[in-house]
Amino acid sequence: MCFHEMLALARAGLSPRDYGEFCSVGYVSAVLEGANGKLYRGVNIDLACGLGFCAERSAAAAMLTDGEHIVRRIVCVGERGELMSPCGACREFLSLLAPENADAEFLVQETPLRTRTLRSLLPADWRQPAEKEGV
Repeated sequence: MCFHEMLALARAGLSPRDYGEFCSVGYVSAVLEGANGKLYRGVNIDLACGLGFCAERSAAAAMLTDGEHIVRRIVCVGERGELMSPCGACREFLSLLAPENADAEFLVQETPLRTRTLRSLLPADWRQPAEKEGV
């Protein structure tokens, strides 16, 4: 499946709804492609107390439930269907699932099509020793 098809699926997954004053879901939608070629979809869950989670992690949970942990490609859209870059927590979450996920491609621009790897979106890796200045 190509990025344009994944983008269409992500947009189709948008279903903004509120469940009372403390819970809203579906304002953000994500589609992940696993190394197994399967697509996994997820939506955000926003709770007033901060216990909700992002669409990317929702899709990753579906992927993990299916026994996959390596991500090839990711598309995420906001409530108007615009492309979104993953937040820092999602970047870190995905990077910790598998070292190979550093090469996962995020769609960051629709026309012309442009992607960025997860590696390029992450700051210095906390698991690596810090470089010393002037050495």
